[in-house]
Amino acid sequence: MENIGDRIKVILIELDGPERGKQTRLANIAGCTKALIGQLMRNPGQDLGYQYAKNVEKDLGYRVDWILKGALPKFVREQELASQETNDLDELVELTLLYRQATGAARIRLMKFARTLEKAPPHAGKTMTTKKS
Repeated sequence: MENIGDRIKVILIELDGPERGKQTRLANIAGCTKALIGQLMRNPGQDLGYQYAKNVEKDLGYRVDWILKGALPKFVREQELASQETNDLDELVELTLLYRQATGAARIRLMKFARTLEKAPPHAGKTMTTKKS
């Protein structure tokens, strides 16, 4: 595959189910807009972005290096996926522990940092109220 547009076309063709070939489904998986997927197919000189490619890797198994550069192998091996999931969990646990130990402004800075990693849910850090029965 010479360019990212060709690789995106391959991914679209290989998608399973009724949404096979739909740019919208790939955009949802990547976390980007359908317009970006279309632009990359028409103008393959652009870049998808590492985080979007990483989202595709996690969901569909295509390697980030293959998506962005065309470097083989095309798919992630099972061991690599398991290792990545463990690393993500370790990072989340570490952030949680740091947050619990932090106070005031340090908590706010920690939540801002966590949101930049796109690992914390958008409601994290907001006060939650519960009804007492």
